[in-house]
Amino acid sequence: LLFSAYFNLRISHTTRKEKMKMEASVSAVEKIIGYTFQNKKLLEQALTHTSYPEAVSYERLEFVGDAVLGLAINNHLFLAYSSVDPGTLSLLRAANISTEKLARAAVRNGLHRYVRHNTFSIVDAINEFVEAVDCEDDCVVVKYGGSVKAPKILADIVESIAAAVYVDVGFDLKKLWVIIRGVLEPIVTLQDLEQKPQPVTMLYEICQKN
Repeated sequence: LLFSAYFNLRISHTTRKEKMKMEASVSAVEKIIGYTFQNKKLLEQALTHTSYPEAVSYERLEFVGDAVLGLAINNHLFLAYSSVDPGTLSLLRAANISTEKLARAAVRNGLHRYVRHNTFSIVDAINEFVEAVDCEDDCVVVKYGGSVKAPKILADIVESIAAAVYVDVGFDLKKLWVIIRGVLEPIVTLQDLEQKPQPVTMLYEICQKN
């Protein structure tokens, strides 16, 4: 009986500690993106990896975020480049929402610090990537990617946060773009693409032709 009471007390203490930590994370991310959630649970879910026990992960939000970020970027590019052909617009979209681009957005905005997970290998991968990004030239990254492959979890987090915002603002795409654009900056422009073909871009073009 005493052991059971002690065990339950430890669980309760751990639960309270985790709750306080998540509340702090939610507050920090809200400041980063400049938006206060009406439903905080959405952001909690957006920050939770599938490895974290007994919590709803970001999988469903990431599914929505992948699509909604693509649509938001599509709208932006369509309005920004009125005379550009669809093929070039597709390349611009791909450059702006690639795993490499979104993962760097996560790191440069400090979002990686607030991912809730339970996998040590994720910590090592993120730390290695963060160190690499800190040493990179922003312009080089835009054109060629970096020396260390971006962990997908970082791109997933950006997509999930975008989806959480999208749902919280009543599925209003314009409001989402106003909020999330700052996280995605710098937006890859037509000028960036025209400077020199990227290896990823050339591969994309080859795949499109075939």
